Amino acid sequence: MDGVHHGIDAVGFQAHDRAKPGAEKPTQVIEDLGRLINPTGHLGIAGVYAEKDLHPAAAGHPDGSLTVPWATFFNKGISVDFGRTHDRRYTTLLRDLVVSGRARPGVVVTHHGGLDDAAALYQEFDQRANGVIKAVLCP
Repeated sequence: MDGVHHGIDAVGFQAHDRAKPGAEKPTQVIEDLGRLINPTGHLGIAGVYAEKDLHPAAAGHPDGSLTVPWATFFNKGISVDFGRTHDRRYTTLLRDLVVSGRARPGVVVTHHGGLDDAAALYQEFDQRANGVIKAVLCP
């Protein structure tokens, strides 16, 4: 099998269309994972899918509904789990800390790189090498 056993959608409904990088395609990541995950694999969805989308992309809907390749997941026996963090609980508090200057999230970013640097940066992070704490990758 050429795919992967586990996949994570950490992008959500604002995914970019690979064919038109400047445009959103809410189904891009879900469709990709349906193709890439091996039979009996697992998909974890932590990406945000809003209940309402005030500015839906062409493939999206204002009510947040989305066409998902459920038949592909079912036929391949892929298990799917969803979840979210408790971000709503902390959003206002964190915003106020940043605005007041008490929290400076930028200091956590230690490295910047392109997508070609991703593998090396993740390896350095995993090994706690060269001071890599948080890397920002720009395509």
